[in-house]
Amino acid sequence: MYERILVPTDGSTGTAHVAMQAFDLASQYGATVDLLHVAETNDDDELRESGRQAVSTLEELAEVYDLNTTREIREGDPTEEILAAADDVDADLIVMGTHGRSGLQWRLIGSVAERVVRHADPSVLTVRLPETDRTVTDSAQAEAIVTEALDADGYDEVSVLGTDQQRNVWVVEAEADGVEQLVYVDPVTQRTSVIQRSNA
Repeated sequence: MYERILVPTDGSTGTAHVAMQAFDLASQYGATVDLLHVAETNDDDELRESGRQAVSTLEELAEVYDLNTTREIREGDPTEEILAAADDVDADLIVMGTHGRSGLQWRLIGSVAERVVRHADPSVLTVRLPETDRTVTDSAQAEAIVTEALDADGYDEVSVLGTDQQRNVWVVEAEADGVEQLVYVDPVTQRTSVIQRSNA
């Protein structure tokens, strides 16, 4: 049903949640995900860097899903550039957040998402941006991610011994085939890193 899914991002909080909707669909249909950031000509360096970083974060998250992705940074009017990018990659679907920047100007002329919905040729899926960038929000999610990662590494018997939510990471203690593992889980990208191993 979908071969190319375009995901524009402006670096707003909660962008990863929006992208995950696209990644779920891409996984289901074997689609390529095209990640896009549009820098406006009046953006300062901080906004531009925020957008570039957002694209990089989404690339990392896409790797968790084992997806094919492309990335592009454009400059100009966000609506026009999103529509142009959709045409350029022949997108079947655009997935984007329902709010981003705020302020009087945006309330007067309407949101970028609203204008894209009105003018886009492909279908548009809008997702309400949550208040946080975190995609791993509870211990059960963190434990499931660690168990799946250790299973993928070839361990047969995996049991979780404890989970701790720290400021920027989940730390999960697990035992896999008799070996104790201490695993970090990035709460945004869901990447796992084994940082300690010892004999049980």
